[in-house]
Amino acid sequence: MYTTFHDKKCQAWFKTYTGLEDDEDMDAEQIGPNGIAKLCDDIGVSLAAVDMLVLAYHLHADTMPIFTKDEWMKGMETLEVDSSEKLRQLMPKLVAKLKEPKEFKEFYRYIFMFAKDSDQKCMLTAIGMLETVLEGRAHVKAFLEFLEAKKPVKVINKDQWYSFLEFSDSIAEDLSNYDGINSAWPVLLDEYVEWRNESLD
Repeated sequence: MYTTFHDKKCQAWFKTYTGLEDDEDMDAEQIGPNGIAKLCDDIGVSLAAVDMLVLAYHLHADTMPIFTKDEWMKGMETLEVDSSEKLRQLMPKLVAKLKEPKEFKEFYRYIFMFAKDSDQKCMLTAIGMLETVLEGRAHVKAFLEFLEAKKPVKVINKDQWYSFLEFSDSIAEDLSNYDGINSAWPVLLDEYVEWRNESLD
């Protein structure tokens, strides 16, 4: 079967992003933050955009902000990408796939695991991730304002993270269909609703 992927070419490409870190203890077989920044430059995307998170998702990367050689080689082979130019052309298609609800849900849940601290997500990281991943969706702006203003929790746990996507998708921006009696939202989201209602009064 013909393939457009070339292993040696991909390995050489991988090496162009290694050895760029200030940390002398950084594994030579890993791409770190500086390497990822160079990759962004090479494929014409912003480091602050969702693109690198989408790439990490497709590479099944375990730890932010690192790509191991094994993750890179297996992931790029699956994507049939072995050069910056091929990745540049593919990225818009990968990002566009997030419009599919099932794909987005899997991506959103992956992001929690990718950027987690132990079994939770520190607030600063959580706010940045929610802002990037859920940009433009209902409640995101107000919820982040709530987290920063009230500081109701020190970390976001998995249940809170997973539930917020469902909350954003199902609860109207004006909270008109929110049911605080029969619903089973995490307490954090109930507190957000209380804060919103106080703000609206």
